[in-house]
Amino acid sequence: MECVIREATVEDCENLMSLIHEIADFHHLLEDVTINSQVLKADGFGKDPFFKCLLAEQPVEKGCKPARPIGHALYFFGYNVNHGRMVYLENLYVVAEFRGKGIGKQLLSKVAEIALEAGCVEMKFVTMEWNRPAKEFYVRLGAHDTTDSEDLHCMVLDRDALQRLRQHGKEKMTR
Repeated sequence: MECVIREATVEDCENLMSLIHEIADFHHLLEDVTINSQVLKADGFGKDPFFKCLLAEQPVEKGCKPARPIGHALYFFGYNVNHGRMVYLENLYVVAEFRGKGIGKQLLSKVAEIALEAGCVEMKFVTMEWNRPAKEFYVRLGAHDTTDSEDLHCMVLDRDALQRLRQHGKEKMTR
């Protein structure tokens, strides 16, 4: 299916937030979403953006309603001490009625283009264990699952853990 892929702008934050809620609901994680469109604006479109985002839109026909967001790819750049520059795909989502039509592949293709132009040598991302269609999609594109092959586990320190860790560091420095 033909679609328009473009960089998201600050004006897209409400629509992007709707897509984020949709994917969170799809993953049964809606209650985990604590950000809103204002946070997206500050974090993605401020002086030092934490992320970049591409939107996929249904093409506009002459005289018809405005373009409709039908998917997004949210990503940021990072560094791998073994390989160098990398891009991390935080979120890839295509609205249910448009899945299986090549939209996700078009979004990922554009992220790959941007990553290569920035000198990146790899793209990393995670997918839910139960989401077999997503895993199969990524494998078809050439991805490999490092869960077993590299014996890696994805670890997270939440806000409370970060605060405890910071406090621990302050206590050590004052001794």
